[in-house]
Amino acid sequence: METMTSPLAPRDALLATLRTLRRDTGASITFGAYATPGGARLDAFVGAHSHTLAGVLIEPAHGVGGKAMVDRRPVAATQYERSTAITHHYDREVSGEAIVSLLAVPAIVGDRVRAVLYVGERVATQFGGDIVRRTVSAAQNLAWEFTVAAEVERRVTELRQAAALSAAADAPSRERQEVREAAAELRELSRVVQDPELLARIDAIGRLLLPAPTELVAPRLSPREVDMITQLALGRRNSQIAEALGLTEATVKAYVSSAMHKLDASSRFEAVAAARRAGIVA
Repeated sequence: METMTSPLAPRDALLATLRTLRRDTGASITFGAYATPGGARLDAFVGAHSHTLAGVLIEPAHGVGGKAMVDRRPVAATQYERSTAITHHYDREVSGEAIVSLLAVPAIVGDRVRAVLYVGERVATQFGGDIVRRTVSAAQNLAWEFTVAAEVERRVTELRQAAALSAAADAPSRERQEVREAAAELRELSRVVQDPELLARIDAIGRLLLPAPTELVAPRLSPREVDMITQLALGRRNSQIAEALGLTEATVKAYVSSAMHKLDASSRFEAVAAARRAGIVA
């Protein structure tokens, strides 16, 4: 049985992590929860046979997971019911899933535990180094999802505040430039975002701040400037462009700068986007 009972952000990241973890370790069950200062309420399960653990609040320092959150390191109990290293607040719920051995690993972002992952076995199991490493790696990947989601949220908030400014016809050029730069940075960040909901939000904010003009007059770029934008669209650096076109890097830099100025772009990414909107490059 596979369930997730609450839509906590980053959306579906926890459940996806648990699926991969169970596949990679061959565990009987994997489960977990996002953490708050008051604990972690179990709400994501892969391989569960019942609902006895669903909704259980794991408090700091209690059980395997609570100890992992407080100690900020992996904690395992080969014989859960007999372990003297943990408290036994959740014995009834754990036994309801017939779990004999349990491993818990916290996902830490900065100085805060953001989630806890569990690997459970229904026969006595000494968790070896490989399983621990895989679970730690899964927790680190989930922590990265949190980091990306937090950065997206921060930029989205900034861009929402700047949207009105961007739309104002009399907005100071410096401030309009800052809006364009922030939007371009957000687009760059989208390259490392895997969550589809976050990607959709990034795209929507980008369209809000940098809408396609209803009437677009293509900037008049020289043939060599078009060459530069075409090379930039391929993701090439100045040195690579220089080698491809038989020019010096200084000359390439000058052409790129001139093209960006004509396209009213503050970055290479923005220059390529503007050129594509104008039909200059495909």
